[in-house]
Amino acid sequence: MRKNILVINPFGIGDVLFSTPLVSAIKKTYPECYIAYICNLKVKDILTTNPDINEVFVFERDEYRDLWKESKIAAIKKFLLFWAEIKKRKFDIVFDLSLGKEYAFFCWRAGIKDRRGFNYKGRGKFLNYKLPFDGFNDKPVAEYYLDLLTKDVIARSFSPVIARPKAEAISTVLATTSEDKTYIDNFLTQSGIKNSDILVGIAPGGGMSFGKKNQDRRRWGVKKFAELADKINAKIVLIWGPEEEKLVQEIASLMKQKPLIAPVTKIKEMAELCKRCKLVICSEGGPLHIANSQGVKTIAIFGPVDDKVYGPYPKTEKNIVITSDADCRPCYKKFKLPDCEHKKCLEDISVEEVFGVAKRSFA
Repeated sequence: MRKNILVINPFGIGDVLFSTPLVSAIKKTYPECYIAYICNLKVKDILTTNPDINEVFVFERDEYRDLWKESKIAAIKKFLLFWAEIKKRKFDIVFDLSLGKEYAFFCWRAGIKDRRGFNYKGRGKFLNYKLPFDGFNDKPVAEYYLDLLTKDVIARSFSPVIARPKAEAISTVLATTSEDKTYIDNFLTQSGIKNSDILVGIAPGGGMSFGKKNQDRRRWGVKKFAELADKINAKIVLIWGPEEEKLVQEIASLMKQKPLIAPVTKIKEMAELCKRCKLVICSEGGPLHIANSQGVKTIAIFGPVDDKVYGPYPKTEKNIVITSDADCRPCYKKFKLPDCEHKKCLEDISVEEVFGVAKRSFA
């Protein structure tokens, strides 16, 4: 009998990509199962082309908040219609990665009997099975998600039991399309890039999950990125996402050579651009995980965030992480970022160090 499975993850690019090994593991063991996914609008593109996902539902909280201000009745109606659609699918099991209690509650109301997730701060009251959890602390985020595939978790829902796969056997999944390829082909052709050219991507942004106030805490300095780019003997393309165009323009203005500046790209288009690069150098964040999903060589500069938890997954010889020896790093723990006046963890990483690693990557 086919199982209908729902996965919920309302977070950003990295978190959603970290959940794709979980999806792959389920589908590999039960190729006939039907998998749906609830996500926010910003990450929808990651999931719509995933070959293991049959349906994507978008639940955008801001839309409901805005509608609530206009009409409480309309907001309630839209909300109830959304969960009525979920109920129609008759899901057998939900993997709730939200770390909250609200989704599990409405899954219970929608008649989903098996509800699996994490008991973060006692919020797992509506879960049938809840793993003890106080944060992503000592292993990759994807490993926490894969921990839900244990005998105790799914024994009542599946027969036979899903075997917990080895971490190194499952990669993150972000499938691009022919339209994405054409979009990037046109950009590169119009920019005069030839097949023989060596292209190096620099993605200085990311870090939006910290909010605008703290996003620079995760980013290496613009002057350093500009100096580094000038040292590299290759065509440089500056890769940027929403609200980051000024950031890359500032880097370009500080460079001696003229770089390419990527066009406006959606997530899959950015992935396709990264795929054309011999190397992508970036701050940690969404662009790193997008590039890694394409099997591209990456150099990631980590500051306050723990690379052992939020680093490229699965870690391979293609992925190089650079950190400083600052005693205070990593300071981002249990979803909290303490105040900092010096950014020593990033300031101590020199251009020469990153350039040396980049040169070896070309070998």
